[in-house]
Amino acid sequence: MRALLTRHWLKSAFTRGVLAIGGGTALAQLAAVLFSPVLTRLYSPEDMGMWGLFVSYVGFASVIGSLRYEVAVVAARSEKDALELANGSLFLVVFTSFLGMLAFEVMRQRGFFGLDALPMAASFLVFFTLLFTGFGQVLRYLALRRENFSLVGRFTVLQGWVKVLLQLILAPLDTLGLLLGETFGRLAALRSLWKSTPQITVSLNLSTLLRFKAYPVFQLPSSLLNTLALVAPVPVFIALYGPAVGGALALAQRVVGLPVGLIGNAVADVFYGRASSLVRSNPGQLVGFFVGVFLRLLTIGVPLGVGMWILAPRVVPWLFGPEWALAGSMMGVMGPWMAAQLAVSPVSRLVFLSDHAWVKLVYDVFALLITLSPVWLGRKGGPEESLLQVSLGMTGLYVFYFLILLKLVYRLKTQKGGWV
Repeated sequence: MRALLTRHWLKSAFTRGVLAIGGGTALAQLAAVLFSPVLTRLYSPEDMGMWGLFVSYVGFASVIGSLRYEVAVVAARSEKDALELANGSLFLVVFTSFLGMLAFEVMRQRGFFGLDALPMAASFLVFFTLLFTGFGQVLRYLALRRENFSLVGRFTVLQGWVKVLLQLILAPLDTLGLLLGETFGRLAALRSLWKSTPQITVSLNLSTLLRFKAYPVFQLPSSLLNTLALVAPVPVFIALYGPAVGGALALAQRVVGLPVGLIGNAVADVFYGRASSLVRSNPGQLVGFFVGVFLRLLTIGVPLGVGMWILAPRVVPWLFGPEWALAGSMMGVMGPWMAAQLAVSPVSRLVFLSDHAWVKLVYDVFALLITLSPVWLGRKGGPEESLLQVSLGMTGLYVFYFLILLKLVYRLKTQKGGWV
């Protein structure tokens, strides 16, 4: 009876956590959806393009922020280690944000990607945006460790809405208004996290960071490779088949990515926080929790994947126009990939709790090779055939990765407290 009640508590608490974070993500995205028609009338395409470059740079550079030590905050065995890792991560964020600003300014002065159209003030905004983003990531992981999922949800909502509202107010400043809204929207959201952790300071304990050196050694390269694998398909298909095909793939990725972004990311955050707690306190329940979450995700992912495979080629031309028929075919081809990603990716954070952090790096190397496979295998057929090749390759990789994760979870079951 006690075990039954415990399982019921885990399920209900897990569901509440997913709803808190997933609902926050949905509400944050709602702001962008509602006000996009207004923003496109207040800002020119050139303004939006420069803002897109700014956000892309920040998105890539922020991966380096704390050298992935923020992930270790959740996995640390003791609260003392977790706080020291969080403090050290904040210290590193200050340093890497400064380097990110310098790199951006060099690119701006040399006119890379047309960045010379931006004023020097944009480089200072890069520093603050990277700083606020990095601090937010660290404090967000600390909240996940403490299973304060409602706080994470509020943080996401606040960031999404404040950013958009500021961009509306600052529209007379043109491009600078978009950049200022992006920067200070993140600051406004950061305040809610910072106030909940008064014990946090920006300080460095080198011995603690050295004990967790596996995270920058393995997880930082892994995250960079993962980012490249995510952004690679569109440039690859543009190079092989032209910009129209690349545009169709970009739309397909955006639509297919919605369930992964809304459901998968929320489940991943809650799973990671809860799994780390079980590793520290009750590792005997870890296997059941891992398999249970995977099966629930599978029951969502498979119907979505099958539905995408069958319906997208028929619905997309009607919904977006006949010129987007290729995007619908691509969405259908990506159905198996989406189902596998939705089921496996959230529970894959288990690897951060094990002594096999290098497994994620190996996975990301193969993922990048598969997404680049149309280049090194050559064009065999049209874009749909090439994308099917990538989709099936990634689906197979996810299946193999899950089997490895299953073996790791059994190892963790016998290693109370985890490896750190």
